[in-house]
Amino acid sequence: MSKNLGSEIKESLLSSTSHGIPNMIRSDKLALRLMWIFFTIVSTGLCSYMIVQSIMNYLRFETTSKIQIHSETSSIFPAVTICNMNYFTSEYSAEFIGNLSLNISSYSYFDYDKYFTATQIIMINEELTSESYKFGDSFEKLILHCKLLTIDCNKKEYWTYYYHQIYGNCYQINSDRENLIRLSRTGWFNSLSIILNISLADGLEDLYGSIGAIVMIHNQTTSPLSAFAVAVAPGVETSIGISRQFKSSLPKPYSNCDGDTSNLNVFNSKLFQLIISKNISYNQKLCIDLCFQDLIIQECRCFYSGFPFFGDNSIKRCFNDTQYECLNSKFENDFKDSNIVKDICQPQCPLECNSMNYKIHYSFNDFLNEKNNEDLNDFYNFTGPNRRQMKKDLVSLYFYYETLSYEEITEKESVDLVGLLSNIGGIAGLFLGISFLSLVEIIEIAFKILYFIIRRIKVEKIENFSHDLKQPS
Repeated sequence: MSKNLGSEIKESLLSSTSHGIPNMIRSDKLALRLMWIFFTIVSTGLCSYMIVQSIMNYLRFETTSKIQIHSETSSIFPAVTICNMNYFTSEYSAEFIGNLSLNISSYSYFDYDKYFTATQIIMINEELTSESYKFGDSFEKLILHCKLLTIDCNKKEYWTYYYHQIYGNCYQINSDRENLIRLSRTGWFNSLSIILNISLADGLEDLYGSIGAIVMIHNQTTSPLSAFAVAVAPGVETSIGISRQFKSSLPKPYSNCDGDTSNLNVFNSKLFQLIISKNISYNQKLCIDLCFQDLIIQECRCFYSGFPFFGDNSIKRCFNDTQYECLNSKFENDFKDSNIVKDICQPQCPLECNSMNYKIHYSFNDFLNEKNNEDLNDFYNFTGPNRRQMKKDLVSLYFYYETLSYEEITEKESVDLVGLLSNIGGIAGLFLGISFLSLVEIIEIAFKILYFIIRRIKVEKIENFSHDLKQPS
């Protein structure tokens, strides 16, 4: 029976589609057989090494980036949020500050303790908080001029009020998702032109050192709190050229991103769900800032204005000495520790795979000469002591698309499963001359051996049973 098995295995090997083993068996000369044995062993070794390398390359989960430039005939203009840099600007603010009795001994002139103490008083007083809009600029005062091609955007209907926890009264243009402005032309001559009046009421000039405006350019679905804030100076014409970049990354294990972050039910995280519930686009930067804020609230029982805050009115801004001591301890000790981000915040804040960024380029020009200043005073009938230095009060802004084309960066696996199988097949065919069906031949031989063993066991059982019957009782 063993001879039959040997014959069947030899016949299977001789008919194998691989080249090395059949030639080793067929060779009738020792030199030829040794030659085939040598080259078969070398080829098998090289084949195994390269297949292992292919599998290791696949398991590295490396990616390649594809950059494409897409053109559009018209594009949605970004949302623009504009704030006066100063929280206190109005005559109501001047009266409020004048009535405050604050005994402040500042360590440095540039600490502006009176300014920050006044804002904190407002934030911890419910009545003052409910009327906080009175301390900042009205729309009519701040937006002195607005024009976009044929659109007279000086009308309030194009703008949305937004309250910023640091700057107070802000105004957004093109933030209404139902009525978006689209542009079909590019360049400075087709820009959104805005002139701001950032003047302060009398008595507020020495409250805070900086004078200017804050500009945030962002997507309509993105919170201004996660947008990069740009400070613009009075008396300067600031031109801001905008282009767009879309990036799509592969989720883990190909990168650090965590897949779809647009679905509320995908990640069971309080901070993640808080952002999505606000109907704004999720991004990890905003989530980690909220994580820091949450840690402050848990320990200090107040919120820090430097981080985004989406809580309710029952939580007040940090104000008293005890809260500030707690806040300083968090910054000096905990927030310097990178493990806070790694162990506490990142598990709650998945990294988004898809992102959209505005790439911004700036240019500057002097704004308003002496003749312009006099003409504007005459235009607004500012006479006598009311005449103003307009160069100190006005900010000129131009926003425009540099191009309607946008850059799209997408990631793709360097080696996917199809590529891995192709590599293995090519290597095996090159060195051993085998294909996928050659594996079936090995399975066939394995079945024959298994069948032989099972049959051998059955025969031995029958022989043992017959031998037991012949034994005398």
